[in-house]
Amino acid sequence: MDIKEPTPEECSDKAKVYVDWDKVGYAMWYPQMGGYVGKCVVVLDKQWEDGENSAVGGCFEAYVWHDGEFPFSKGDGVPAHIHHCDPEQFITFGKDVQELNNKNRVSN
Repeated sequence: MDIKEPTPEECSDKAKVYVDWDKVGYAMWYPQMGGYVGKCVVVLDKQWEDGENSAVGGCFEAYVWHDGEFPFSKGDGVPAHIHHCDPEQFITFGKDVQELNNKNRVSN
């Protein structure tokens, strides 16, 4: 799989940047970590892509080019390749963290 680093414009536009017979990849911004953002290409099976016969959920591959040393970059320019099992888990995780953060907010 020849995944190229996306441009900032492609990430902001969620541009389709990779296609083969059974996979499709979109440029995106990976969530900020360690104070830095990461350009990312999310590769999905075509069966999960929106369409008449699409399914719900699905595993995906994330290729992340992180701007800082933490947590992904080793300074070699090669993206980190991360397998994720279900996008819904990110939504649930984010909501849970936000809820806990709100409960523990300190008023000034």
